[in-house]
Amino acid sequence: MGVTGSFKQRAYHLLEEPANRSIGRKIVVGSLFVLISLNVLVAFLETVHGFYANYEFILHPFTVISVGIFTIEYLLRLWVCSLNPLYHAPVTGRIRYILTPLAIFDLMTILPFFLPILLPFDLRVLRFFRLTRVFTVLKMGRFSQAWRSFSYVLRTRKEELIISAIIIFMILAISSTVMYYFENPVQPEKFGSVFDAMWWGVVTLSTVGYGDIYPISPGGKLVGAIVALSGISLFALPAGIIAAGLIECVHNKKNHESKGGGSCPDESNRK
Repeated sequence: MGVTGSFKQRAYHLLEEPANRSIGRKIVVGSLFVLISLNVLVAFLETVHGFYANYEFILHPFTVISVGIFTIEYLLRLWVCSLNPLYHAPVTGRIRYILTPLAIFDLMTILPFFLPILLPFDLRVLRFFRLTRVFTVLKMGRFSQAWRSFSYVLRTRKEELIISAIIIFMILAISSTVMYYFENPVQPEKFGSVFDAMWWGVVTLSTVGYGDIYPISPGGKLVGAIVALSGISLFALPAGIIAAGLIECVHNKKNHESKGGGSCPDESNRK
């Protein structure tokens, strides 16, 4: 293995290898975590009136340095990803890697900075692009074991979650249509269409109940009561599925670690 290959292997262990527990790996993860946290904090502070104008001499260099570091990190990850068996092919493998959620999050971190340079925008759009630095918080998922466990649960329980989403949509569609039938004659300005009724259905099923749209007819009140009561248990369905999956994942992780493994089964082998 040449010097380039040795450096590539080292970079892969520092950036991508989840099983690596070296001091270098911990320094890289800790440094990126601090930099991400600072960028999110700055994005919030810039919404304070006059803050950016008063501290632009500090914030602008910090932004440039941060984006430079994130860009180098992104390019290095794109370079070393071919060492992962999942993305081994030089071209198609890297395309597959670019389309992974974590790689998309990395791109979202740096892309808003380069777009105003390449394309002309007015000041309001530029302010929006500065605020999009809050997307850097998504990069934390790369270093979080909790995110890995959560994504593992979403993959393994996707069929149950899809079924529960379909059930919720069916109930929303039916209840909104029935509510439109009862309320449109008495409240045409609020229940002017089934789509207007769907807004009522969403806030009622989710038990938020903003109160901007509510039934006044006897039939509408009856339907509203049924929907409100069913919403309590209905939205608990996907939450229960995810909670059960996380409990199972933690249990499997403990059993796996007792046998010399690491994270949830099959999770450590996927990106």
